[in-house]
Amino acid sequence: MAAIISCLTNSYGRFGVEAAVELLSAADIHHIELPIRTAGQPSFFKEDPILTSDSTLVDLKNVDQLLEKHSVQVSSCNITTGNPLDETSLEITKKKLNLASHFGVNLVVGGAGEVEDKSQLPNLYDHLRQIGDCAAKLGITYCFETHPGICQHHGGMLETMQELDHPHLKLNFDTANILYYNEKIEGEVALAKVCQHVAHIHLKDSMGEFKQWYFPALGNGGAVDFVRILEIMKTVGFNGPYSLEIEGIEGEPELTLEQHHQRIADSVKHLKNCGYYD
Repeated sequence: MAAIISCLTNSYGRFGVEAAVELLSAADIHHIELPIRTAGQPSFFKEDPILTSDSTLVDLKNVDQLLEKHSVQVSSCNITTGNPLDETSLEITKKKLNLASHFGVNLVVGGAGEVEDKSQLPNLYDHLRQIGDCAAKLGITYCFETHPGICQHHGGMLETMQELDHPHLKLNFDTANILYYNEKIEGEVALAKVCQHVAHIHLKDSMGEFKQWYFPALGNGGAVDFVRILEIMKTVGFNGPYSLEIEGIEGEPELTLEQHHQRIADSVKHLKNCGYYD
């Protein structure tokens, strides 16, 4: 059975969710990872957010209509919200979980957080368990991003999974972030060590250089072995979602909508060559 291939709509930059939903089917992608932004905070991607933590039922139904019109399904929601150690971020995350449940998703992606010293870890773990409990009531699993903090590398991921031991707290493994945020690390080796805890994947390419913002179309970076990623995840019965995340190249001119979409189309072609659509 072919894997579920999705696309985080951030990949369309300032053109946002509407452009992604309208165009993705032409690239043979029929699922999206839908972001729910934090109200009052400007988006890093400069789009007009279609949904925020303050969205109403009317807003949600408007997105339903957009999705139905273009025959696109939501495979997961991205509810990244600051540091869960912070009480305000914790409460906003819970609000976003309820909004995500409207779309019937069983997966969301968000941060695991970070601490300044180890004395803060028990409080962070408590907040994450609260998130896990809230997610469980909604039939959702919350997947930790590969971001600075307790899930920055495979060692921290394993320690976090073992400490929390919560069925609704898992990992989102980002194939390029693991290289961006860590020096001297083999991404596929890191994935192999944590794959049994992975419930969601961001497919992102890279040149493999530490802290180098170079995230082109899949297959154009050179540091990520997408065939090996697929092989590793098949060993644990993972079938997706594999969510494309194309964040561009530092210093390049602002892309047109057509250029954003071409990178998605090129990425799909590479994934087909790697067996993801078989």
